[in-house]
Amino acid sequence: MTGFLLRIIVNAVILIVVVAELPGIFVDTLGGTLLGAVIVGLANAAIRPVLAIAALPFNALTLGGITFMTNIFTPLMVVKALPGIQISSAVMSAAGILLMTLCSFTLTKVIHDR
Repeated sequence: MTGFLLRIIVNAVILIVVVAELPGIFVDTLGGTLLGAVIVGLANAAIRPVLAIAALPFNALTLGGITFMTNIFTPLMVVKALPGIQISSAVMSAAGILLMTLCSFTLTKVIHDR
């Protein structure tokens, strides 16, 4: 349980850094950033592993392509559902999502639930 909570907190911090550093991603308020960070952190910690297990049979057929798509679309779905977040271009969207995916993947490998 502590690993799960730690991943949520670190994912939230990563999202705040991504929003602050990438010029094409805008959030109206600090509260919106914090809410987005918590929701993306929860999605990366809870929803993405469930989708990965569900897609396991298809990973053999696509050579891991389903896992790649799951890692990209989970944060995108969550960010699109939040009010007050604007992404100026597809390039900035892809850059933010890939950065979040890389950090989340690394975080999942480093922090294990006991």
